[in-house]
Amino acid sequence: MEITVLKKEDKEMILKFATSDMTIPDLIAVALLKDTDVLFAGIVKKHLDVGDPQLVLKTKKKKAADVLSKTLKELTDEFSSIKSSIK
Repeated sequence: MEITVLKKEDKEMILKFATSDMTIPDLIAVALLKDTDVLFAGIVKKHLDVGDPQLVLKTKKKKAADVLSKTLKELTDEFSSIKSSIK
């Protein structure tokens, strides 16, 4: 899946996912909301059937890129654990 960074500032990021499926962007947004420094994490899509979803992340003090990286690592670890348990 191709991802394009539309906006990257200290406390705000917007990523565009080249897919009509919102499953992965939504999973990331929900995981981001567990971080107490996150002001907003959600998905924007112009229309349910048309267009690519965009993940919007806004933070209080931490750098948005750092919060996103940490969250993605946590998700990777969680899925690795699940994968190991079903082998």
